[in-house]
Amino acid sequence: MIHSFLLLAASITLPVCEVVERPDMSVSTYPGRVVPIAQVNVVPQVSGEILEVCFENGAMVKEGDVLYRLDPIKYSAAVKNAEAKLAECKANLSYAELSYARHKKLLETRAVSLDAVDNALSQRDSSRAAYAAAQASLISAKDNLAHCTIVAPISGKIGSTTMTRGNYARAGENMLVTIVQISPIRVCFSVSNRQFLDLFSGLSRRLREESIASVFLANGTQYAGNGSFDYVENTADQLTDTIQVYYQYENKEGLLRPAGTVSVTLASKRGAMRPAVPPTAILQDIQGPYVWVLDRENRAERRSVARGDLSGDWVMIEKGVKVGERIVADGAHKAKRGMTIEAVK
Repeated sequence: MIHSFLLLAASITLPVCEVVERPDMSVSTYPGRVVPIAQVNVVPQVSGEILEVCFENGAMVKEGDVLYRLDPIKYSAAVKNAEAKLAECKANLSYAELSYARHKKLLETRAVSLDAVDNALSQRDSSRAAYAAAQASLISAKDNLAHCTIVAPISGKIGSTTMTRGNYARAGENMLVTIVQISPIRVCFSVSNRQFLDLFSGLSRRLREESIASVFLANGTQYAGNGSFDYVENTADQLTDTIQVYYQYENKEGLLRPAGTVSVTLASKRGAMRPAVPPTAILQDIQGPYVWVLDRENRAERRSVARGDLSGDWVMIEKGVKVGERIVADGAHKAKRGMTIEAVK
């Protein structure tokens, strides 16, 4: 009786399946932040009283839009003074060139000394230098006058002005306002070096072609705009062993705000093919996760596995079993080492 009981206990009927191969389409979520592609602090190039602020705080501006007008009086006067100086230098140069030509001709008949000719040549060269300097001064004066009208260097969303009409803005010192580019914009998040290598083999080209990054806003809604891979930081963070990944979004609606926080889910369009098993096939003990693998005689063998993420109805297995091996698919807690497993018909 005891012998027949052991024989009965040595076998059991349970669901059995083969380890299948599935694309690893697992998704991981990361905290991300929105970063502008361009951000400019507008600083005056010349000093002067602010006569007019030409924008509304928080408005969208286009590159070239007038932002501020500074008092141009002294700069306009400087232009006129430079123009007059240039005219004077031009007249002096004309006289010096004519004088030098005359002295050269008179030297042929020895009507003047060689020293006189050399002096005329020196005067001509000095006049040429003075004329060139006057030209440069006029260019500088016109440039200063043009900078009395401060324009937007980029298109984007403008912040609050730090100085209003009547204040004196100093060149290179006072930051007047900040403009951030809104469209397009970047979303940045950190991916572990291991996952980056697993999913995309560390190649930016594959990341560009095969990755899907979905952005979720602070209220939990998914951002509807399509994003594209932009670039990967050239070094990993030594402390966290993570790599900064950047995606670019059109953001025409302006929902992605610079410095805002978002959640990013990252997956591969064409996941690497891996062994996969049903979640019910995996057990856990103090040694870690394992499955019951059947040998040719249908005897159960404990096999430790390294489980990956859940992908659909399957658990991806990183190591431990091979595609095609038979395992206990469900009710695995009933199996014992060496027990004969009869597949459910």
